[in-house]
Amino acid sequence: MLRLLPLTLLLSLALVSPASAKAPIVGVGDQSASMFSSSAFKKLGVRHSRLVLAWDWYREPHAVYQTDVWMQQAQAAGVRPLVAFGRNWRSNGHRKLPSLTLYRKSFRLVRERYPWVTDYSAWNEANHSSQPTAKKPYMAARYYNAMRKDCRKCTIVAADVLDSRDMVAWVKKFKRHAPGARIWGVHNYKDANDATGTTRQLLRAVRGQVWLTETGGILRLKPADGSRGGRKHTKSQQARAVKRVYQIAKSNRRIARVYFYEWAKKKGNRWDSAFVETSGKVRPSYQALKRGLRVTGGAARAR
Repeated sequence: MLRLLPLTLLLSLALVSPASAKAPIVGVGDQSASMFSSSAFKKLGVRHSRLVLAWDWYREPHAVYQTDVWMQQAQAAGVRPLVAFGRNWRSNGHRKLPSLTLYRKSFRLVRERYPWVTDYSAWNEANHSSQPTAKKPYMAARYYNAMRKDCRKCTIVAADVLDSRDMVAWVKKFKRHAPGARIWGVHNYKDANDATGTTRQLLRAVRGQVWLTETGGILRLKPADGSRGGRKHTKSQQARAVKRVYQIAKSNRRIARVYFYEWAKKKGNRWDSAFVETSGKVRPSYQALKRGLRVTGGAARAR
């Protein structure tokens, strides 16, 4: 016998948004391996993180050592890395683009040294003015195509961009040279902190999944020398921005992952979007992160 569901239940099911059908995976990125041994980090149950490597990381013994430590600690903690390549930070790094041969060498060495890593991003903040790909989206696309060819089983973020004014125009140029791209990354700090709607703009401009590959609440951004820019927010405002990230992530089912940045405050850095003070004391933003994880279940779905 067919049993009819009550009208109120049918109506409630009809009103459930498709965007809420599957919560995005949530990770926390930080360049320091000390995050993985933090008791506050362990309590979150987070199983994803993100690491940015200079494209020529293998040339510097100290960089290799630091990467080894980070990878060992991540693996021991059961954390799955997303590795993003980017510029080196020497004085001419903003102009130095590696050849495809050198780029593929760097990628191959990472895969040989850390074979358990399968998530990659072809180039970090590729449209940012400090990156050599800023005015050469076709080169960023060539790197992605090479990475895709070299590892068919890897999960690859094709273009990883900052939500600046040129984002959509840059992505459109990139798409002409990478028609098979289906995973897109965005550092949506403007949307997270100022509710600019830039995440929606990217969603409209591309097909496939969108990952918030770097995001969070900015507490302080000191202006660069000779610049009038910068930010200074309260810790409550920072926590609200973290909450807004979750709202953005839940607004569209195509947003599959979220990587917050960064875990702990770094002494002397211009940038501060940390959840934890240098002393280890957690901020209100940490509580916002924790509440969001509890609601979405993003950490539990990490593997």
